[in-house]
Amino acid sequence: MGEELAIVSPLEIQDKKQVLEHAWAAYVTDRRVVPGLRPSVLESWKRSQSFGIQPEQKKARFLHAIDEVIEWRKRSEFFLTAIPVLEHVFDQIKITKHLLTLTDANGRIVYLQGERPIIQKAEEMQFVLGADWSEQSAGTNAIGTSLYMQKPIQIFSYEHFAQGAHDWVCSAAPVTDPHSGQILGIVDLTAPYEYAQPHTLSTAKMIAMHIQKEYSRVSDNLKKLLYEEYMKARKRWPRDPILLFDGTFQLIAESPEAQACLHAVQRHVPHRSIYAMIREALLACTDTEMTFELCETGHEATATALIWKNERVGFLVVLRQRSRSRRTQAHASPSATANHPWEKIIGTSPAIHTAIQRAKIVASTNVPILITGESGTGKELFAKAIHEASMRRHQPFIAVNIAALPRELIASELFGYEPGAFTGAHPKGKKGKFEEAQGGTLFLDEIGDMPLDLQVYLLRVLQEKKIVRLGASQAQTVDVRIIAATNHDLTQRIAQGAFRLDLFYRLNVVELSLPPLRDRDSDVMAIAEHFLSTFSTQYGKPAESFAPDVIRRFQQYPWPGNVRELQNVVEHAVIFSSDRTITMNDLPHYLREPIHAGHRSGKLETLSDPIEREERKLIAYWLEKVNGNVSEVARRLNRSRSTIYRKMKQYGLDDFRHFQMD
Repeated sequence: MGEELAIVSPLEIQDKKQVLEHAWAAYVTDRRVVPGLRPSVLESWKRSQSFGIQPEQKKARFLHAIDEVIEWRKRSEFFLTAIPVLEHVFDQIKITKHLLTLTDANGRIVYLQGERPIIQKAEEMQFVLGADWSEQSAGTNAIGTSLYMQKPIQIFSYEHFAQGAHDWVCSAAPVTDPHSGQILGIVDLTAPYEYAQPHTLSTAKMIAMHIQKEYSRVSDNLKKLLYEEYMKARKRWPRDPILLFDGTFQLIAESPEAQACLHAVQRHVPHRSIYAMIREALLACTDTEMTFELCETGHEATATALIWKNERVGFLVVLRQRSRSRRTQAHASPSATANHPWEKIIGTSPAIHTAIQRAKIVASTNVPILITGESGTGKELFAKAIHEASMRRHQPFIAVNIAALPRELIASELFGYEPGAFTGAHPKGKKGKFEEAQGGTLFLDEIGDMPLDLQVYLLRVLQEKKIVRLGASQAQTVDVRIIAATNHDLTQRIAQGAFRLDLFYRLNVVELSLPPLRDRDSDVMAIAEHFLSTFSTQYGKPAESFAPDVIRRFQQYPWPGNVRELQNVVEHAVIFSSDRTITMNDLPHYLREPIHAGHRSGKLETLSDPIEREERKLIAYWLEKVNGNVSEVARRLNRSRSTIYRKMKQYGLDDFRHFQMD
């Protein structure tokens, strides 16, 4: 413990700092080693020098892109296991002025929580998400030194080799894989040096042990499942070469027959690893089974996905001599991603093409998807297309708008209830949306509006694949694919304390970002013509084209309400049209050329902020469409009535009030 701790009592903080300042100055000036310096710190100083760390260095040298960190977090079972533990712990320590940090196995920060003033101060030394705090990047520090020593350690003030960290104390402990012994990451608690405590290191070790225990439980269950499937395959095909890969495409078992077979096959491709070729094929696998050739070697491999808790966790690969009949059968198998679901999404612009291609790739998986984008961009349309292109397409697609549900009904709507669960409950009870979607897809629209205290129940379902009805004591297993959608920036909601970080990472395994209509200029008229055909048929109108000035207006307008606004505009135009061509007079007032010089148009001209101008247009459109019903406008725009009234006054729309019907 003596070598681990820098501070044994808060009473010695200032004296200890002065002693270490003298020791650091003596070492960096003329390489003198003074008494009182821990051997582990001295050895780390020497390593720091060998890595080229300068004593006057103010911040970590290496910083990874946030996108890289996000992608790593999505793929890391270790991170997903650690998040609930870290979130629970942070609730207890957030008032202690300490930052709670998790790094990957290389010392890169992948999780960072703390009070905003402390985070801002830490940013000065580049203690931020994505920063590399190994000794090679930052010199002596608890994260990097613990990583090198593979032991817990506390580093205080001038024990840091680089000057930028002298005002800090950090306590770190490694998390190791119980099976391989390899380090998975580092748990670290960092604070300004005046908050140093000896028990902080014990806290870091406790957190690391808790994460390790949880990871071990998950890892044990997975490995047990994988090896059971491997042994079943060995018994079924005792003479066939068989390989077992985990969910990260790492080889974890191979039969002697597989070793001999691949050794022979490798001679045909001396410049490429045959194992790497198999991994590349597995990466491209989007179905539960796939057969592929091994580079004209006379062999083929059949890969079967291993599913656990509705997620792909590994592959069994069986090698055989190439067979024409099997190859023909594999080529003839129908694709799970037929084109027809995507034909409902109109447009050929690069932005929408990219979104469709990404959606096609993830449709055949079972991972949760988070669809983001402004209101009206077609999030539910994409969710339905993904469902229809998936292996669940013959099962229910259930959509729930969280924002439209009264807060007190959200739990009963999602999870259902038993008879007599609450006053007014149906005497026979009621299925929740999870049960209704059994085997299929549950689309949770406006997930960012879910109340914070109810998010933990959704998180539990995602983790355990079980639900408990209100008033029930027994859990039910559910097999449901979750697609969530939001027009909020969830990272901002997390920063505001309105959305759980652990739920965000469970939902955001794959993010699908939909472009606004203003970024799809070439698609506007194709979409408008589609709606024109639809509504002309629906309302029995002769309209079949748009006048040139209408086309110009459509192409110039920024469409703040996106595709939904365009749909409503065309519907309005068709209803009021009287001949084959839609003219400017058929459009809603706010889209016509200015013809009135009254209060409202004058107010529009005085708005210099383009966002305010478009917001005003959107509110004016809905006020006109619903005859001034402010409650309905608030519902359509997902705003409160008080906000709509305030915006009406701000934008000079008060004269709509005499139309009000609520």
